[in-house]
Amino acid sequence: MAGLDNISGEEDVHLTYEDQQKINQFARCNTRLEEVKEELKTKETDLHNLGDAEDEMMIALDADEKVPYLLGEVFLLKTQESAAESIGKEKESINEEIAQLKSKATDLEASMSQLKADLYAKFGNNINLEADDD
Repeated sequence: MAGLDNISGEEDVHLTYEDQQKINQFARCNTRLEEVKEELKTKETDLHNLGDAEDEMMIALDADEKVPYLLGEVFLLKTQESAAESIGKEKESINEEIAQLKSKATDLEASMSQLKADLYAKFGNNINLEADDD
């Protein structure tokens, strides 16, 4: 590729191999960030559902009643205390996963920000690295 077309009439900017690598890296980071955001949304929904299940269990059932608890593809009957403990552990695990995903998203955003600054510095308005909001 000899250069990028420049609509404003300025001279063409040459696209080097390193520039193409930065563009590719930016695209990979952007794709991964979208995946992380979707996974984060799923984990937050799971956490909310566990909270709802815990609340419903405490409200609707007697203290000595057994609770069906899904483990894999099988329901086990657990005491409310045991089920609440299991839900608590699951919520803790999901919270840790959410923290890791948020950290990963922050790292990806930082990488993308640096790449974006480098590419805009070289190409100006000849390159668009902004997300399209559909």
